[in-house]
Amino acid sequence: MEKPKIDACKGKKIKLLVLVMSRRELLQRRMGIRYSYAKDAGKNMLVRFVVGGPVKDEEHSEKLENILNKEQEQYGDLVRYFNLPEGYDQLQFKTGAAFQWQQKFCPNAEFVMKIDDDSIIDLNRLDFWIEKKFRKQLKEAKTELGVFGYSWIDTKPIRDENSKWFLSKKVFPQKDLPHYMHGSGYFATGKAITAIMNIENTKSVYAIHIEDLLWNGILAERGDVVRFEGGNDHFLEGTKTRKNVRMENL
Repeated sequence: MEKPKIDACKGKKIKLLVLVMSRRELLQRRMGIRYSYAKDAGKNMLVRFVVGGPVKDEEHSEKLENILNKEQEQYGDLVRYFNLPEGYDQLQFKTGAAFQWQQKFCPNAEFVMKIDDDSIIDLNRLDFWIEKKFRKQLKEAKTELGVFGYSWIDTKPIRDENSKWFLSKKVFPQKDLPHYMHGSGYFATGKAITAIMNIENTKSVYAIHIEDLLWNGILAERGDVVRFEGGNDHFLEGTKTRKNVRMENL
């Protein structure tokens, strides 16, 4: 994992760290984010783009690597790891790498958001609701370990092998899934991420490919992290499918 040249977290009070999951080749999408919602990031907020390694037989790999190096030199906002390729079946490891980076280089972040680069968020509104609602939920629950987002509650594992979200009984024998947040965008307290990343928890579960279920469901449950309800009013669902949850009305 690449060490940041400029330590933007050390000695600072970081209220929110936003980790945007992006792909190597999606420079234009990252530029769109830099010139849209990332511009609204306050002095106590950081936005970072998480980019993985090349896929096998990647086209124009050397050229793309040069572009990424120049991008990093200009903006300094890429979180890069090189030992795993990009791909849907690698998302659970990508999220894990992002959280590892946070734990190592920005452990003082009060809140940590994981968001896909095809989702949109209003950082000013999020900051408003952190103070008006989410912080109060933490206080009422008497915990510092919380996750917020679009909730999936009372759902069951899909056993159809043809499904994108197939879970075998070997990797997940339970009949019901734990409460978890949709992976297109959710945020947690920094202390919740620490609990989720506890080695005793991570080494004892299968690294299932459904990253949101793994990190903010299964591992959150093992780490005694509260998955709060009530986020569906803010993390809005575009259609009744897993893949189209949007957060543009936060």
